[in-house]
Amino acid sequence: MKHSYSFFGKKSLRTIAIVGSSMTVAFILGVRTAGDVQPVVGETRAGGAVILGDLNGNGIVDIDDAKKALELVKGLRTPLPQELAADPDQNFTITIDDVLSILNSIKK
Repeated sequence: MKHSYSFFGKKSLRTIAIVGSSMTVAFILGVRTAGDVQPVVGETRAGGAVILGDLNGNGIVDIDDAKKALELVKGLRTPLPQELAADPDQNFTITIDDVLSILNSIKK
């Protein structure tokens, strides 16, 4: 007995339906979360290195950096990629511990 394969058989149609549904769900989720993605890109300074804690990029860690970090902790604005690259503990999240680290590193 010879088996013939039909593109429009029950198994094929069920498989096509599952694949189509999966692709639709993936597309919808991708579109819905596309705005949530924030690339983390390091910014290089003169000499080629980012100074940890220097959120404003002026080449030194000062009180302005602590103020910027505190704004980020309080959620007053979204961090910029160069600010995340200067995160003192390099976990790409500015927290109150980072504010304290910046304050401790300011030379008196």
